[in-house]
Amino acid sequence: MSIQDWLGDTSKSDFVRDHYLRLPYSSAKSAIEFCRLGSWKVIDHILAAVHPDVMVVRQGERYTGTPPISANEAQKLVADGYTVLVRNAQRHHADIEKLAKTFQEDFNASINVHVYITPGNTFGFGWHYDVEEVFILQTSGCKEYSLRKNTVNPWPLLETMPADLQYEREIMPLVQCTLSAGDWLYIPSGYWHKANAISDDPAISLAIGVMAPSAIAVLDFVRGKLVESLLWRQRLPPTGKALSKDETELSEEFRQLIELLQADMNRLLAEKELPQEIIQHLRSATGDESLG
Repeated sequence: MSIQDWLGDTSKSDFVRDHYLRLPYSSAKSAIEFCRLGSWKVIDHILAAVHPDVMVVRQGERYTGTPPISANEAQKLVADGYTVLVRNAQRHHADIEKLAKTFQEDFNASINVHVYITPGNTFGFGWHYDVEEVFILQTSGCKEYSLRKNTVNPWPLLETMPADLQYEREIMPLVQCTLSAGDWLYIPSGYWHKANAISDDPAISLAIGVMAPSAIAVLDFVRGKLVESLLWRQRLPPTGKALSKDETELSEEFRQLIELLQADMNRLLAEKELPQEIIQHLRSATGDESLG
């Protein structure tokens, strides 16, 4: 399969142009054949694996007990009002791994798949946003998703995620989407979201995270070329107690060096071949290891 199988009458190119990295998108019943990947049988298989990554929460509060190692134990926790989250489920189930690989092929990005089991008529996590592009597949039960565009920290990076997301500062309007079994929702990276289970039975969903590369990846690639240059490998003047110049002279020396580095960076960024080199680097950098 590919993302096109989920899109139905909407073409993949239209989805990428109008929504991917930009705006939320939802579709009803177009992924119903994949609901089997969120069954209790599959969950039991994953929990029985060696060291599954399991988190248990209740309305944002972490569970301090022993994580479940079977579907039966997970069901007991869910009955007590806890949400059970299994992260990186693609590591422990072949069919979920296949699903992850199709998303990897479509978007050429690292993929993770999380399984959420939320008790009826409650929520597991409060308002938050993710650095990944997230595709939510509802496999059973019913959830209402609330979304808001992020103006507090748009285009977030994992390395700069704050401890306090400061949701209270958000000014953008609220939009909502209800998902039942077979429905799916795309949430762009950075979008605020919160999900409430609105059915009496537990709501189970798969969240497929697509780690789309950011523009900082261009700098990472260019650095690999700059280290080949004597200009960029030269040592900087000492700034410690062995300093032989006053601060004004030292600042001027650094200013002149920065001007040389800026000119060389501009030369490199203007190279005709650079865009294709970056594209090829991104394609070769995303391999099967991203699924593990």
